[in-house]
Amino acid sequence: MPGPWLGPVYDWLGLFFEPLFLRRAALALLLLTPVSAAAGVLVVNQRLAFFADAVGHSVFFGVALALLLNVAEQPVILATGLVIGLLVIYLSRHSRLAADTVIGLVFSGTIALGLAIVSRHPATARGLSRFFLGDILTLADSDILTLAFLAVLAALFLYFFYNRLTLASLSPVLARNRGTRADSLAPYAFGAFLALVVTLGVRSVGVLLVTALLVAPAAAARNWAASASAMFRLAVIISLISGQLGLWLSTRPQINTATGATVVLVAVAVFILSHFSRRR
Repeated sequence: MPGPWLGPVYDWLGLFFEPLFLRRAALALLLLTPVSAAAGVLVVNQRLAFFADAVGHSVFFGVALALLLNVAEQPVILATGLVIGLLVIYLSRHSRLAADTVIGLVFSGTIALGLAIVSRHPATARGLSRFFLGDILTLADSDILTLAFLAVLAALFLYFFYNRLTLASLSPVLARNRGTRADSLAPYAFGAFLALVVTLGVRSVGVLLVTALLVAPAAAARNWAASASAMFRLAVIISLISGQLGLWLSTRPQINTATGATVVLVAVAVFILSHFSRRR
């Protein structure tokens, strides 16, 4: 049974979705998609889609490690994602290597560690499939509360760092000239924020699709928007529509596809529409 705080929300969602697990999935998407869109705008503007992909695949190592140690998966996954995200940011800023080289090295290293664990302990492989594909229909109320906490963290992050990171993506020279202590912390805050979004998004849409959930709404918004603020608003709107429409379509008997994949396909379809309508 839902808790007292979630009960009224589920009652309202009951106007659109039945049974309870669909209402829970709809609420999860209402919380996750705007956060992923906000992160996606920064990812697209700073050309860091590969970074998001690397953090997402670090989940593979985190899950394998948690199963090997026989401990709760979610804390290990979150810790692994945070360490990988911050490590990439640190190496990108303090080494002589290009950012994509650092990301490729970290990406390959985490995948290799995960494969090493699985090859040595084959029993751990049985718990990995749900993280590759995701399953938002199996979320519990505790997962909903975690996503709500993520939404609060996202609001705080955007309030303090969004403008600084946007300026850095548009004019790095101007950003350096106006630099403050907070500006030097912004990349690390973004790395940690993106790691949280990706690792929590994996539970919903899976490792293979989480980057598309970040990038597709932001890319579509960039095709249509005439300003940075308009891009942000459009990305949030597109992500919300993609989440709810994808969930609804996946439950239709004529379609009956995986929810996470359907959500991403709707977002990609909107991007394709934005591309051709922009060309016209």
